[in-house]
Amino acid sequence: MTKKNRILVTGGSGFIGSTLVDLLINEGHSVIVIDDLSTGLSSNHNESATYINEDLCRYIDHPEEIITVLQEHNIDTVYHLAASADVFLSINNPEKVYKINVLASIALVRACKKTGVKKLAFASTSAVFGEPKYLPVDEDHDTNPISPYGLSKLGFEQYLNYFSIDTDMSITVFRLPNVYGPRQRPDLEGGVIAIFYGLMKQSQPIHMFGDGQQTRDWVYVDDIANAFYKALKNHEKFNIFLLGSNTETSLNDLVACLVDVTGYEENPQYGAIRAGDIKNMVMTYSKAHQSLNWTPGTTLSEGIAKLAKEN
Repeated sequence: MTKKNRILVTGGSGFIGSTLVDLLINEGHSVIVIDDLSTGLSSNHNESATYINEDLCRYIDHPEEIITVLQEHNIDTVYHLAASADVFLSINNPEKVYKINVLASIALVRACKKTGVKKLAFASTSAVFGEPKYLPVDEDHDTNPISPYGLSKLGFEQYLNYFSIDTDMSITVFRLPNVYGPRQRPDLEGGVIAIFYGLMKQSQPIHMFGDGQQTRDWVYVDDIANAFYKALKNHEKFNIFLLGSNTETSLNDLVACLVDVTGYEENPQYGAIRAGDIKNMVMTYSKAHQSLNWTPGTTLSEGIAKLAKEN
């Protein structure tokens, strides 16, 4: 019989977090969520989870409050997904993004140590690599972020590595690709598929930064949630896994896939490249497959078809 955990999910009202919460509850685990609803939505809530509407930044100066939450709910596992993921906010207001992504995260993990949490999984990003020297990127690739967002995520990764030296906690870091699927908001920076799909459904013009030849790998949200779930059985002290698709897709090819399900008839409008944008990025998943038995099971065309069906 699988052990049932008492799990805290930060950012559990958001796109990826709420998908993970649903999976955890379906598997019989007890779930507490902390989310300030700055980007998450109450409509994503699962009636079987307990929700605390709080900004993690509060715990920087009030660590006793997060300690109380962890103790009262007897939390043994923490999934830390709450973050500022806006690259361009990080360029314009790096202080705010560092406070959210680094200082609040440190306050959380220190409270986890004090309360005996056994496992922590952290949602990081491919942005820690910066512009790749080779593709597909693997875990051995150098990290050289080109935005404060990427720097903040890498900074907390490095803190976790340091932190793991003097704790019994098992720490898993997942570097995420471009994730897409139901519940992704089209009004937030970063959700390219949600943005393009929403505009196409309304027959609105598509604007791209650059010539559309820039490439990414996209992974369906259910596959990402499944990787986080599999981390429950990973007991190594500290490990980093890439959750890429190993499949490079240009923005122009992405648009073609979306045209197939929307019937959109306009041509994209191209503009200047933005600072902080990586030109090409695709990651492997071989280490996650070897250690966690994880693969991205949904192709891009399959995922877009699912998205269209649910919308």
